Amino acid sequence: MLVASAGRMAFPIAFANPEPDLMTITDTGRGSAVTVRGRDGGTTTAICTRLSADAPEPLRNAVDALAANLTTLAQRGNQERSRVHPHIFPDRMRELTAQYGSPAFQAVVKAGTTARREDAAKWARMTTPEPATGTLRQEYRQLWQRLSLGERAARVANADYEELAGVVEGRGFFVDMTNGTLWNEIERRLALLTIAKLYAAQGSFSKEPTPDQPLATGPDPVQLEAFGQKFIEQHNQSIKDIELVEISLRSVIAAMAAATELPLEAAFKLLMGRE
Repeated sequence: MLVASAGRMAFPIAFANPEPDLMTITDTGRGSAVTVRGRDGGTTTAICTRLSADAPEPLRNAVDALAANLTTLAQRGNQERSRVHPHIFPDRMRELTAQYGSPAFQAVVKAGTTARREDAAKWARMTTPEPATGTLRQEYRQLWQRLSLGERAARVANADYEELAGVVEGRGFFVDMTNGTLWNEIERRLALLTIAKLYAAQGSFSKEPTPDQPLATGPDPVQLEAFGQKFIEQHNQSIKDIELVEISLRSVIAAMAAATELPLEAAFKLLMGRE
């Protein structure tokens, strides 16, 4: 008896691959996983983790599509494994990867890159001080240069917009803290102050009259604070979602390298349509 796929030489059934499925599909509860079993018996898993509801819809849809395509790729690969001679099976897996994996992989890369760029732009708008005249910001910078890291950290929570604007504008003077948690806290506090400043100027989140303050006017600091905190939470969640996407993409590259018996770089090029 002979076995063959369309357009390929037929092989005796004795030559067909008798081993178990190359790929297994599982639901992790947080997404889907495709595990590839290598010739040496080792396994490599591609994981597509479902993103939060706050993630951009194009990115969520792209990740879901990649998960679905990898499932189809795994099913087709397992079918071909029982029909194609082992010596040419890696070539067939490369064809299937180009057909099912590459377009979906590239869509996730595009959507993830866009999401990262858009989130970075939003954050930059809230943490880039408006230009100012006068010497107040310079004086704050000079003050901060004389302080220890602990003294600087103690000032952040109660610092006003101009103080932190002066520090951020003078980033080059503070190389000892620009890559640490203190700088992250400075940016977080500046973002809150910027949001309050912008929305107060627009007349948003005005105080509501109450029995105690029937003539209440001006911005409501509680509402402004809550809105600012929500913005920061969304930014932090966006960072987490994008990190999850990058982890998923790396796992897909590794799994497809195992399935196609290619080096990582070659598998990445195949997924990116550069082969």
